[in-house]
Amino acid sequence: MINKYAGRCGTCSAPVEAGAGQAVNVDGRWNSYHHGCVPVRVAPPVGRHAGWHDLPVVGFDLEGTLPEPTETRIISAALVHSDGTTQEWLIDPGVSIPADATARHGITDEMVRSGGQPAREALADLGTAVAKLIADGIPLVAFCAPYDVTALHTELARHGLPAIDWDRAVIIDPSVLHKEVEPRWYGSKQLGDLCRYYEVTLKTAHEAASDARAAADMARSIAARHGRIARMRPDLLHQAQIGWYAEQSRDLQSYFDRQGRDETVSTQWPLETKPRG
Repeated sequence: MINKYAGRCGTCSAPVEAGAGQAVNVDGRWNSYHHGCVPVRVAPPVGRHAGWHDLPVVGFDLEGTLPEPTETRIISAALVHSDGTTQEWLIDPGVSIPADATARHGITDEMVRSGGQPAREALADLGTAVAKLIADGIPLVAFCAPYDVTALHTELARHGLPAIDWDRAVIIDPSVLHKEVEPRWYGSKQLGDLCRYYEVTLKTAHEAASDARAAADMARSIAARHGRIARMRPDLLHQAQIGWYAEQSRDLQSYFDRQGRDETVSTQWPLETKPRG
């Protein structure tokens, strides 16, 4: 962010006028930097350890009409397998897509009406595919998993389709893993920014197949750099993330409370059972 106050550059020690550089939090301390002096944070090196990142996982992502997962209508979804096989769905939700949603992912009413599957038909296919992966014990990787899991769970119920047994699922959420291995991270936690940090390619942000592929690659990259994560059995890693996410959410809630922000942070992962506050 732009520095509000004058100071001395944390790299070259020369003066930095207010508004003429950047304020960056490094290890819990805010410093001013010239734009060309901002330190580049580098991810830990890849290790030689074995782990679940050497085994098949499937990236999962979807795009919807709304940011609230219990209210959104799914309009695109993708499953990206480790061998490169990709399953994609373009879905006509039967309702208009808000302009701000189209601005984010580029999907228009015309696109889903002309090329999308009817919602019930597509969601039945998607639900069956996800349920089979869970039955086969294949981990699903989803970035910020509560949105994708909760949205799919809600949509299946909305259309009277069989529910997925999420209690049997193994979910790996690279956003949770990142916060666990980088507890003093003060930069952006958006998918694109973390992809750059973990040296992962994100071709097209907010495109379901691209996001799903990047999520899977990021999860593997984190495990490859952190043996503690890689050596956890996937089902035990899933259970650990439930606790990590709850703790991370409580920390965020404390921050909002200190700021006087009227926001409620859910501690449920990966399935949220009530609307977000």
